[in-house]
Amino acid sequence: MRVLIVTNMYPGPTEPWWGSFVRDQVDDLSELGLELEVFHIEGRSNRSTYLRAIRDVRTRLQAASYDVVHAHYGLTGAAVVLARTGVPVVATFHGSDYGGPAWQRLVSTAVAKRAVPIVVSEEGRARLRAPCARVIPMGVDTERFAPLDRATARRGLGWDDGARYALLAGSRADPVKRADLFDAAVARAQTRVPELQGTALEGFDRERVLLALNAADVTVLTSDHEGSPVTIRESLACETPVVAVPAGDAPSVLAGLPGCSVVAREADALAGGIEAALVAGRNPAWRERALKSSRAAVAEQVRDLYECVAGRRAS
Repeated sequence: MRVLIVTNMYPGPTEPWWGSFVRDQVDDLSELGLELEVFHIEGRSNRSTYLRAIRDVRTRLQAASYDVVHAHYGLTGAAVVLARTGVPVVATFHGSDYGGPAWQRLVSTAVAKRAVPIVVSEEGRARLRAPCARVIPMGVDTERFAPLDRATARRGLGWDDGARYALLAGSRADPVKRADLFDAAVARAQTRVPELQGTALEGFDRERVLLALNAADVTVLTSDHEGSPVTIRESLACETPVVAVPAGDAPSVLAGLPGCSVVAREADALAGGIEAALVAGRNPAWRERALKSSRAAVAEQVRDLYECVAGRRAS
């Protein structure tokens, strides 16, 4: 089976972390025997790139035979759908494409009606008005993200082994991640845990992310909106507890896990969750939860959907 992957999220030299989960899925599908080609739309700095992508996608599909086109993200899906090539389109919606501005949600909703939609959480079905959408989160690299000795991980990052660390699940540069709320929660917790420090996943490659998730005492999700944040499942895979606001699928991912909590979007509530997590220690139940959405398991689900869609076209 030959598949064209069209995405506006893919790692590059300057941002090796950007869309790494898409690259991982491409690698996993290739290992299952699929032939994949990636077309990366550089749309972050210039939205007109999506208009040119309509022509470029059409040209690629006319030049070679593909069984399926898989678009990642709503705007990317719009470019693929508008190319009108007759090749079946699968579109994965990652959360910010339906949880952000109203115009973006409208675009994504229109794409979901013209493609075979994948959403990364149940919330996506409701937001896109697509009750038949498949719920398939992006896979967690549970082989790479595994428990390491915390002291060793801290030495690798140059962190103080005598401090306690709360880790923001994202970059301070991204306003959606709400670093301001994270800082307020850490400040509240510091009144009772003075050795607590706040830090963030800022410009790290995958190896440093692995170290940070093992070096931290708790990972904290304070985002305004999410789809299915891979970082919190990577944290669980490293046996580091997570405190989150109710964003994306965080409530279902963390449900029933000791030491983890989903709390109100308030500094005091987050501080209480952080303090509880600090005394939780490590628990293998966290990693067991992450294994349910491993890269291998997710890739098999996506491959099965491709085969269904391509078979539907052939019939």
